[in-house]
Amino acid sequence: MGAASALVPAVAAGSHLREVTKKPEVTVTPWGVPGEEHKIIVAPVFKGTAGPTQAEIAGQPGRYRVQFLLARPGYPVTKEREHKFIDDVVGTSHIRIVKPETERGLNDPERILLQLHGKNYQITGIANKDGFLGKLVCELDADSNQAAETEAYGSLAPFLSAWSMNVDVPIHVETIQVTNLTTHVSFLRAVTPHFEMNLMGGTHPFFLDEFCQYASIYREGLNTNSAFYRFLCFYKIVESLIGKRGREAKAKKLAGQDPRRSYEVIPEKPEDMLALLKRLYPWRDTWDQMALTHIFPLEVLGQKVTAIRDKHFRPLRLGIAHALLDTGEITVVIDKMEYIQAVNKWLPLCRICARWMLLTDFPRECSLAMK
Repeated sequence: MGAASALVPAVAAGSHLREVTKKPEVTVTPWGVPGEEHKIIVAPVFKGTAGPTQAEIAGQPGRYRVQFLLARPGYPVTKEREHKFIDDVVGTSHIRIVKPETERGLNDPERILLQLHGKNYQITGIANKDGFLGKLVCELDADSNQAAETEAYGSLAPFLSAWSMNVDVPIHVETIQVTNLTTHVSFLRAVTPHFEMNLMGGTHPFFLDEFCQYASIYREGLNTNSAFYRFLCFYKIVESLIGKRGREAKAKKLAGQDPRRSYEVIPEKPEDMLALLKRLYPWRDTWDQMALTHIFPLEVLGQKVTAIRDKHFRPLRLGIAHALLDTGEITVVIDKMEYIQAVNKWLPLCRICARWMLLTDFPRECSLAMK
């Protein structure tokens, strides 16, 4: 869904390819951007072969299987640091589609079939042992794994949204797995786990109300499972701090003081990116290339945060706002893959910028993060 990828052939992010006969459970320490979406890749390597090519990993035209695992919000199927490929896993939802397994007879159904207008494939809904819809699966021809995911999700999303509205229950897709049925390379959507932190001791500083306003929005962003809402929270911090700085600069100018101040500029060199991340997250010793690529897209290197806000963040915020916040009729379908991909692309950088600006403007209140 537009997220960064980690090649995980066996047990850990970044491992070398090796022979795999069964898709593994992947239990790893945090990698990438904690709390944000990435993709884990598993690729089979057979004895006597050099392993899959980069083209095979990226995906080639062919047949794909796309699986959507459902879960009840707040009750995930997998553990926080366990990422399990879902071929043999069936989740759950609030939607019962068949009888419980113990009550089913030989002629009772155990799944449903979604007919798609104008499509040459179908989506199968699979029930768990209690009869609740737990997984949706389809097979289709596509040019790549991303194209397969985009096509399948675009067909499925209207069903999920319509069901959710009509019966007034949430329908949450916990993860998506895409498998190339020719190369058997699989991609699993995963949320990178957060670090487990120790509370700092000593006397805490007095927190000003102004700082608390920003901190409350930051925490709200971290707490939500909605990427759209998380982006709006961090965007609001960036936008508000830019406005705060403009107000302070105007006051200095009226007072006859120099209103100029330096603005945050995205580093261009990897060593400078790492230095910035070390300042923002002093407890983290290493950052993998996947994280750097995900946080710092090539098109923003060397640019001021204010320019990035105008060119990249604001148009995305306006697109979300048209669907959620503006007056008038709704004209945007936010569960389209193009919006999900855009949010997943810009959310990590927006979050980094919000944190960077907060540490710059509130160094005393953010001193706990600097230890």
